[in-house]
Amino acid sequence: MNRIVRLTALLLTVAALAACGEASVPATEEPLPADAIALDYYRGHYYFDAAVCDSLPARLIFDTGATGLCVDSTWLARSGWKPRRLAQALLSGAGSATESVPLLLDTLAFRVDTLRLESRHTAVVDLKSILGRRADGIFGPDYFAGRCVLFDLGRGYMRGIDADTLAAAGFSRAETQRRGNDLFVRVRVRFDAARVVEGWFLLDTGSGSELVVNAPAARRAGLDGYQGRRLCYATVAGGIGGASEIETCRADSVAFGGRTLAGVPVDISRNASGYLSREDVAGVIGNKLLERFLFAIDFAASVLWLRPAEGCDAPFAYETAGIGTIDRTDICAGWVVTGLYDGIAPEGLRPGDAIVACDGLPLAGGADLDSLLRRPGGHRIETVRGSGRMHYDVETKERL
Repeated sequence: MNRIVRLTALLLTVAALAACGEASVPATEEPLPADAIALDYYRGHYYFDAAVCDSLPARLIFDTGATGLCVDSTWLARSGWKPRRLAQALLSGAGSATESVPLLLDTLAFRVDTLRLESRHTAVVDLKSILGRRADGIFGPDYFAGRCVLFDLGRGYMRGIDADTLAAAGFSRAETQRRGNDLFVRVRVRFDAARVVEGWFLLDTGSGSELVVNAPAARRAGLDGYQGRRLCYATVAGGIGGASEIETCRADSVAFGGRTLAGVPVDISRNASGYLSREDVAGVIGNKLLERFLFAIDFAASVLWLRPAEGCDAPFAYETAGIGTIDRTDICAGWVVTGLYDGIAPEGLRPGDAIVACDGLPLAGGADLDSLLRRPGGHRIETVRGSGRMHYDVETKERL
């Protein structure tokens, strides 16, 4: 593998920064439209059942910040499929580093419901270490070139739609800008009377946050002097590129697409390198904002359309037990700790520790740590590090 390719367009900001363990918007029981493709909106990401090479089952995440197809290294090793042509690619994303990853040069056909697609250059990444055992791969928006696609996260589907019908159906057109394969949305974030961030935010369905403000944009807005409550969070699984550091606070308001939302939790990146340190964009708009809307992306015209969903203006909760985790019961007996909130996480807990039980329930037996830690109040977790076992007390409550 002596060929090196730099994939500057393959952003893959699958940032696992939403460490509060919130549930996804639950899909309703109402039947889906006949032409809809079902999705599972889980932990701030869109999962689709797919088949690769006609017969290999995979769960793929749709990420507007990505290009083409990439697959998880563990999934590929277990699939039994053997590539014939390989190169190396340099990959960057939401983390602070650039990674060298294998690049498959074989043509891979894959199918998502009725969509039959093809990848000619497929990056291989350690995706499960960022998002957990469910994530087998990612596909990007270039497969929807020339189409307009509606997303309903509350009901759990996407479908093609005629862009000319959206205005009459009550959708508002957001101010957008296209740069290469990326779509940017004009957003105004007001923290207080003296501190406002206004600019172009990447539309990133690979981000599980509400909104992320880039470090340079935060510096220009004087957010170092913001006196509101801040939560400091560091993770080893911030996306492609590894570690990320953020501070989260509440903005007075976030305005975009003709709508203003109050009290929005906003992540402020402290990364000195990687995508979240770039000077030419203000930040990233993620799924915790988008889930409050029915939205359509017109990939042909590079336009985002929005219509408020039920509960769009409801208060934003920020309950957390102070730890970020991913489900790795595919390779061990528990959920692996990937991030810690400063001053909230139990002293002595470290990234890489495996939580094997919560409130006396073994996680390897099928208990869901997300569901358990979402319940307000105190919790007892049991962890494994090497041959040692420890117990910690955590408390889930509103933090902002």
